[in-house]
Amino acid sequence: MSDRIPVCAPVFSGKERAYLLEAIDTGWISSAGPFIARFETALAGVCKVRHAEACANGTVALHLLLHALGVGPGHEVIVPSETFVATANAVRYTGATPVFCEVDERSWVIDPADALGRVTAKTRAIIGVDLFGVLADYDALRAGLATLKRDDVVLLEDAAEAIGSTSRGRPAGSLAHAGVFSFFGNKTVTTGEGGAITTDDVALGARMKFLKNHGMDPKRRYHHPEMGFNYRMTNLQAAVGCAQLEEIEALCARKRHGHARYRAHFADVAEIRFAEVPADQSAVPWLNAFVDEGLASEQARDAALARLSERGIEARPFFEPNHLFPYFGGKLGDLPRSERIAVRGVCLPSGAGLTDAEIDRAADAWLAVRKEVR
Repeated sequence: MSDRIPVCAPVFSGKERAYLLEAIDTGWISSAGPFIARFETALAGVCKVRHAEACANGTVALHLLLHALGVGPGHEVIVPSETFVATANAVRYTGATPVFCEVDERSWVIDPADALGRVTAKTRAIIGVDLFGVLADYDALRAGLATLKRDDVVLLEDAAEAIGSTSRGRPAGSLAHAGVFSFFGNKTVTTGEGGAITTDDVALGARMKFLKNHGMDPKRRYHHPEMGFNYRMTNLQAAVGCAQLEEIEALCARKRHGHARYRAHFADVAEIRFAEVPADQSAVPWLNAFVDEGLASEQARDAALARLSERGIEARPFFEPNHLFPYFGGKLGDLPRSERIAVRGVCLPSGAGLTDAEIDRAADAWLAVRKEVR
């Protein structure tokens, strides 16, 4: 359908084409070229940190960070179960064990008390996930670790969905020891694929730069003192990213506007519940996500999504809680809050380029289909 509304289309309204052509015309299309350093500098500025390390995508960025921190076999890393699976998979890539915890009933981000209650002698890190753009409570996690006298546990921020969000004026990507971003095609800022790590730990940044380039000695070409990875971002990706970051304020403003319009549209429907954003936060919603308590089951939710698609509107369910995947070995009932939120979770069209008319059409369509499947 020509009038189909995608769930989250990219917006290219700046110099993306010009920068791409510049990279092509100069021949810098691979993992070297001026746009890479330019992108890293711009991202560090947005996040107000000393270092940003660009990577091929957000998943390898998280793996690179964990590996650089020495996370490996015998270690445990605490992660919320209600997240995209890449968070837990990256832990597995290191040989460590992901330990799943609950999310807060209202904000849907990691529950600090539940997470801290799962800390053991094997715990090496806690990863907070800024789900749908709402920031985790890193201050509470940090204070809890101090109370437990566990300064050996590193606090990390999976900010893949939260670029532009702030807590007490501090940007996403600056709230923990290090933050990780994704720049996949449906993110607020995109490079097609792409990711990055942000941190004030300059020594950690240098180690990640070394490891992501095959572990090659920067002073001795083709000498590899330890095993590394090919996790580099290309100059083509970075060219698009530079143009996107130049427009970040406008992109974030449009995302906030669209989310506010959805909230207003559903304000009189008590069964539709959006995430509660803490008063000290300014969230940039990645997806326009809500839980519809009026749906009888997961099957009813999926039936409503199918009917929405028939009307030319693309929408998504929430992520399935990771502990339920066979290779993680969990079972239904282990994390009831995460499970309850996920089965009735819906994400309506969320692109920064949506018109008010498209938002209204999607909202009206949801109100119609939810009645049809109840």
